[in-house]
Amino acid sequence: MSAYIRMMTPMMEKECLLLALSDLGFPSSRIEDHGTPTALVGYGGDERTQTAHLVIRRQYLQQSSNDLGFLATPTGYQAIVSDYDKSRYGESWLAQLGDRYSVHSAARAARLAEEERRKLEEQRRKLVESQRVAIYEKAKKLGYQVKESREGESLRLVLIKRTY
Repeated sequence: MSAYIRMMTPMMEKECLLLALSDLGFPSSRIEDHGTPTALVGYGGDERTQTAHLVIRRQYLQQSSNDLGFLATPTGYQAIVSDYDKSRYGESWLAQLGDRYSVHSAARAARLAEEERRKLEEQRRKLVESQRVAIYEKAKKLGYQVKESREGESLRLVLIKRTY
């Protein structure tokens, strides 16, 4: 029976970890995602005391392998690799996984920043539009006409009142 080794990773985001695992040959169809940690299974089919949220079952690894797991902790996912499997899924494999995770994490951060920028731009556009409408309404009540022109991102409103 192989002992399991726990290795901390700086990986915090499940989405990025799943994408990184997919890059290394483990598509999501081969990864079990459990809300509560589930027991890992050894090469002989015996249930182990070690548990994980993300589990790659032994049939998707090399022959005689044990399950490979990732336990979610407050400081990142903890890789749970058997002593037998650490020659293939040990530090160098985890380094590759970390590199792929970094790529996906950076892409995710860029995507979130772009979404935030779009959201702020939309809020700004709505504010400008509501102010424009308010100016038109007030100008009309006071007997002014409004001449509107746009210069790039700028909006220029000129109030005109004819007196005879």
